[in-house]
Parts: sequence; C-alpha cells; structure tokens
Amino acid sequence: MMKYTVLYNQSAGKADSEKRAQQFKVLAQATQHKVVLVGTTSREQAIKYIQENIDNIKTLVVVGGDGSINTVFSALISMKASPVIGILPGGTVNNFARAMNIPLDNEKATKVILNGKGITTDLLHSDQRAIASSLTLGTVAEMAKGVRQEEKQRWGSLTYLVNGIKKLVTTKPASIQIKAGEQIHQFNTRFLLITTTSSIGGFTKFNPEVGVDDHQIHITILKRFSPWRIMGYFSYFITGQIRKLNDASYLKLEQANISSLDDKKVAVRIDGDEAGELPVNLYVKKQFIKIIVPESD
Repeated sequence: MMKYTVLYNQSAGKADSEKRAQQFKVLAQATQHKVVLVGTTSREQAIKYIQENIDNIKTLVVVGGDGSINTVFSALISMKASPVIGILPGGTVNNFARAMNIPLDNEKATKVILNGKGITTDLLHSDQRAIASSLTLGTVAEMAKGVRQEEKQRWGSLTYLVNGIKKLVTTKPASIQIKAGEQIHQFNTRFLLITTTSSIGGFTKFNPEVGVDDHQIHITILKRFSPWRIMGYFSYFITGQIRKLNDASYLKLEQANISSLDDKKVAVRIDGDEAGELPVNLYVKKQFIKIIVPESD
C-alpha cells in the first residue's frame, strides 16, 4: 500500500483543483492506497507545508499547471532529496506535464501516478526560485501581462502569441550580459528564453535538444528583430528549429549569471509568474527531481 500526499490550491476560483484531488483520492483508495489531501491558499503556505513535512512525504501529488509545479520544486531547492512526484495537470498550458507525456485528462493522469514508472530529472533554479518549465526576460516576460484568465482558457497558447507580437513590435530591446565562468556574452535583445524541456507555450517540439537530465541551461536569444519576419520566426519556433535561425543565438551552460548592462529595469518571469528583475543567478541541481511518468515511455 502506498501513501500519497495530494497538494492542491483551495483558493477562491480553484474549485477544479479540489475536484481533481478528490477524484484522485477515490480512485487511489479503491486500490487500497492511503491518500492525504492538503489544500493550501498561497504559494508560501504550500512551500512551508512541504518543507516542514518532507520526512513524512513519500509520494507528493501536485494538482495544477507549471506554476503549481514550480511551487513544489521551489520548496525542494534546499532539500537533500526529493520525494517521488506525481502530477495531475490543471493549468492552461501545462508545459512540464506535456513534456513528460503525462495525460491532461485527470483519470488518465491518475492511472499514470498509480501505475507509472519513476524517472529522475535535473532541477534548474535561481537563488530562491525553481524553474520548472521556462524563464523569460524583458519583452517576452511582458507577454503574459494583461492576458485575462478567461482569454487563456479560451484561446490557450494563441493568446500569448498575439500579445507577444504586440510587445515585440512596441518595446525596445534590453541590453544584457550572460556570464558563465570565463565566458561572457552580451546581447541587445527583445527575446530571451530559457527552457528546461522541449515544450513551451503548449508547443512540444520547441527545442528537441533539451534533455531533462543533461545538466545544461538552454538559452535562446533573438539577436535581431524585424516585425516583417514575425511569421518566419513563429514557423521556426513551432518546428523546433529556432536555434538554427540566423537571427538567434543558442547557449548551453552549466551555470549562469544574467544581468542588465544599463540602468533599465529588466523584468523576469518564471513559469508564467512575475519573478522580479535582473540580475539573476542560475544553477542546476543534477538528477534531483523524481517524477512519475507513463510506463510506456
């Protein structure tokens, strides 16, 4: 008999998360497993619960999208080991779940948790925050601002694309420096994207080179931008070829410090949520996170 701790957001407007958690409990208990439901109302409360109860959590099931997974991963940054983690996807885009081939259907995802296999992935993180799926800077980080929840639910990734095109056309590039040991790279860019998997924005083939256990930070920078080439950029984006674009630079680093080269404030967004401004330090905790994925993978 297994014991599952199910973490979900019980804040107003998150009734679906509780429903998914309850459905998991019914199916898991039907096969004689023990289930403990833990509803939280804030990121801080969820992190505190995980850190204070880590010794009693064997399998942690997180209900939600990339933001919820980020909360769990962030709680584990200072831990010596990770519990086994199962995912019941409940977000709008679900980049991490898609990359792990975890079904978005709740019943199918439950069966993966109960019958799947465990794999080990790296944990990419800053000094205080994990990066489950992506980190963006500047203009790209502004894409999600002003996007209403109902728009995300109705149009999904297309909403970010339309809003992003507007931002790319109307904003100025940021001057940044990326330092990794003796390496120093400087760019003027409107587009910097760091990904931990091959999936971004709901597109699962963005960068086939990314391995969840390759110990690398994968950074894509668009060095030049032309409004007339937007559709061309997009075609490279969805086919996994953007790193081959002449206007782009692609870096693979084991650690990095990213800073602004002028007085301009450069916004940072991690897994879709605001995460302050530059500078930011990035590290890789190698083969640390334990995820349950479909047995057939």
